[in-house]
Amino acid sequence: MRDQNAVRVDAQESPTFVDTSVKRKSVVNSVRSSVAKPKLNVSMLLRKWHQRVGLFAFVFMGWLGFSGVLLNQSVSLGFDAIRVDSTALMSLYGLHTQVPENGYRSGSHWLVTTTENTVLDDIALAQHIPSPLGFVDIKNAFGETLYVATSDKLTLLSPEGVVIEEQSGFMLPVGHIRNLGLIERGGSSYLALQGENTYITEDGLTWNELNNSDDVSWSRLVDLTDEAISDVEPFAHPTVALEQVLIDLHSGRLFGSIGSTVINIVGIAAVFLSITGIWMTWRTGRMRSARSKK
Repeated sequence: MRDQNAVRVDAQESPTFVDTSVKRKSVVNSVRSSVAKPKLNVSMLLRKWHQRVGLFAFVFMGWLGFSGVLLNQSVSLGFDAIRVDSTALMSLYGLHTQVPENGYRSGSHWLVTTTENTVLDDIALAQHIPSPLGFVDIKNAFGETLYVATSDKLTLLSPEGVVIEEQSGFMLPVGHIRNLGLIERGGSSYLALQGENTYITEDGLTWNELNNSDDVSWSRLVDLTDEAISDVEPFAHPTVALEQVLIDLHSGRLFGSIGSTVINIVGIAAVFLSITGIWMTWRTGRMRSARSKK
């Protein structure tokens, strides 16, 4: 009996050991579950993205506004008449200097047409004559006159390249010019004009029909000499109107698909800023009215 009582006393006095790590985990889990997740603040999120997008679009929107004002005033500022010939800029357009390989020669004169200029010897004419059909130098009792023909017009030039007169319509004996040539008669030079029929003139005013045109030396394109190429080369550089450069910069097309994509993104950003700005203004006004009622 005495031994049994001793055993009972020892069992009662012996301490009970509890796993504290399990208790800690249960406490942490209960704390986590008791803490509520923060609600998403839409206003703060939109405000943050409004600022980020605004910083991105700031420079582009400023340039779009500035270039838009310049384009609206381009005519009054003369941007439509100013030509830009920067080599770097022309490379962005894919334009490069191309000197023609041939031109018209009559007497001691050359007439060469580039993309943007009509060059007489080493002088660019004040007025560009695109797609000439012929060029003739006439020397007679009336002096020396240079004639340049297109399909519907005859231009008279001085040897220095000054436009004397332009003839078209009823001033010409033909409705559509096909060719221009030179014929010698009695020691004098005559201009031959070929259309529905062939006509000749000595002074450029009085025309007579020519029945036989076998003796006419018709104007033809010939290969340029090295000297002629060097004279024409300065006028063969491509140019672009400053107004067109501004348009392409404004739209981003100057930099190809990348530039257009950036401008499209800026446009989307502008729409986003407008919508978020209106929403935040409405939200702020509603919160203020709610506070004032309290």
